[in-house]
Amino acid sequence: MSLTRRIILCLSAAALFIPLAGHAQQTLPDVVKPPGGINLGSTSFYDGFGRIRPGVTVLEYFRWTHDTEIANATGGENPRFIAPRLNLFPDIVQVSAATRWRPFGGSTALSIYFPFVQINASFAPNSPAKLTSYGFGMGDITAGPIFQARPLVRSPKSSLSGRVAGRPPAPETRPWFVYRLQLLLQFPVGAFDTSKNLNPGTGYWAVIPYVAATYLPTRRWEMSTRLHYQYNFQTSRIADPPVIPNLVYKSGQAGQIVYGNFTTSYKLTRRLYAGANSYELYQLNPDKTNGVSVDKARETQAYLGPGGGFDFNENNLLHVNLYLKVEAHNTVAGPSLQVQYIHRF
Repeated sequence: MSLTRRIILCLSAAALFIPLAGHAQQTLPDVVKPPGGINLGSTSFYDGFGRIRPGVTVLEYFRWTHDTEIANATGGENPRFIAPRLNLFPDIVQVSAATRWRPFGGSTALSIYFPFVQINASFAPNSPAKLTSYGFGMGDITAGPIFQARPLVRSPKSSLSGRVAGRPPAPETRPWFVYRLQLLLQFPVGAFDTSKNLNPGTGYWAVIPYVAATYLPTRRWEMSTRLHYQYNFQTSRIADPPVIPNLVYKSGQAGQIVYGNFTTSYKLTRRLYAGANSYELYQLNPDKTNGVSVDKARETQAYLGPGGGFDFNENNLLHVNLYLKVEAHNTVAGPSLQVQYIHRF
């Protein structure tokens, strides 16, 4: 089931992770970073499945993220920020409309994501550096086409001699693998204040293709993943850059990133399942300021935790996921809790 992204927290803080040297040989500050509200852990169990029949599906995702650390390039805490407390309360509404066009036996659809987010930030009074937050606002809208494949089905073994008297019937057919493809375009229409460090919107365009898949080794056991690639375009919208004599900010560009969500669960009952979930992110190339790569400005994240779900019925599903930090570099870090309620109309 689809989801994404756009809590879109733009961590383009003034020299947030790159300390400035002397003016004569000064490292350019990292003023535009990858968005912090992309789909990291926001998709969950049985993610490869989606709507096959024509119609409309509405999904809503609630999440709470409590970041208590700002990690530097080595993975340690940045000493410039004392007792950081960053709370995100994103609410993402996804509307998907499936069409009657069915290439390769699958289905096609168009999805639009509307994010709303509350950002709160606080620091110790003696913190050398602090970040300012926008508060509540709408994030960037993303939209794009979907291809949902029909599940591959494992059929019972056939016998040329037919059923033998007294032998139990062959097992029922069941799905064992399904996948979905989507191409998303990020529209930079979210709230963005150049005087704030943390904004609901990013201020730049992006293209995000992804593939989601679910594998079912047994009837009760599933393993799901969603793998993304994101290309972020150059922008002239820069959030609260540091004032440097004789330096004019013309543009910034966040680096390309790859990231993925991974889940596995086991059905304890027909409706209740429990398991584990994780996500990872790796930045492929450094961010750029005025077209120049910022040294060491690459972000990595790895999180792991427990999760579970409950299917009230075919049209109402609930997923709960907790994520705890394993590793983080050049980004905010802290535990996050996701509550995902899915309702199909």
